Amino acid sequence: MERCYSRDKSVYNRNRVIFFSGENLQFYRITPERARAWAPSVILFGAAAGSVVLLIAERIPKVRREVLQKIPVVGNYWVLEEE
Repeated sequence: MERCYSRDKSVYNRNRVIFFSGENLQFYRITPERARAWAPSVILFGAAAGSVVLLIAERIPKVRREVLQKIPVVGNYWVLEEE
């Protein structure tokens, strides 16, 4: 089977090759098997980071109105009663 590849043009990674073929798909050293193994950790880290950002930004009125109040179950927590 014929391999198609391209060389990375960056200054620091001149010798790295990206392979695209039917049985050997890889981007640098990341293969589908490695990506599948790391996926749960990456998803949990992303969810935790997103939660922290939202909790830090909850004092910003636009974030409170546009994002937090539209969460289905707990959105009423951020609704401010106008007097």
